[in-house]
Amino acid sequence: MAEYSSVKGGSLTLKGGKRSLLFKKKKKRKKDKDEFEEWMREPGAVRHGKWRKIRFAEELKDRVALEMYNGRYLLALDTGYFTIGEERKEEEGPEDAEIFTLVQLSENKVALKSGYGRYLGVNSSGEVIGKAEAVAAREQWEAIFEEERFALCGCNHRFLTLTSDNRIMAISEKAKDKEIMTLRTDVPVVKKGKSELEIEEEDAHKDMEAFETGFVKKFQSFQDHKLRINKTSRDSLYSSMKDGKLHEALLDRREKMKADRYCK
Repeated sequence: MAEYSSVKGGSLTLKGGKRSLLFKKKKKRKKDKDEFEEWMREPGAVRHGKWRKIRFAEELKDRVALEMYNGRYLLALDTGYFTIGEERKEEEGPEDAEIFTLVQLSENKVALKSGYGRYLGVNSSGEVIGKAEAVAAREQWEAIFEEERFALCGCNHRFLTLTSDNRIMAISEKAKDKEIMTLRTDVPVVKKGKSELEIEEEDAHKDMEAFETGFVKKFQSFQDHKLRINKTSRDSLYSSMKDGKLHEALLDRREKMKADRYCK
């Protein structure tokens, strides 16, 4: 695989203040611990050398490995063709030739580049080849997720499959057992931060009175320097929050107070 290691990854080509060293070490150890715990929560990831299963279309990017129905990975050859790799041991991830760069072209179209710098495509016989340095129509694949099952459909409207003689073809009209694969990545799960709305709702649920007070302070005009809060029951506010109408309900309560110039 010396030839493989000499290939440098490149971008997609389309046709058409200092901290102390001790602090850095502690921060790195914490990051490693957090990432390890994240892997441990992913079923099967440790068994596959920390290559976790991609479950959603939003994760279609970066380094991936295609695990076929028999548990072995799609492998790129230096001839521009593909086959199936050797069976992996427990806690062993894919080899370099089994790792691809996935680029999302549109909402459901992707391109896959091997370590040889060539994109997976389909020839006129339905054989999967990797000889193109750029992405044209035949190098575009439709990525299909259905109930966490994954399949790739080629430009010929046929699904990628593994034949009985270990050839990689795009010849199946339907995605059955041999066409269903597991897409894996060694990129950790990205934790999404909470939205402003989610944070507001959490604060409101903890203390609705304090939340309403803060809300009124943002908008009420203090003509006599007195804060006016609606003293009636706040039970309806919890119901409005469940319906996604908390702000509207708060505005209605302020309007009844007749003291806010924004709600007259």
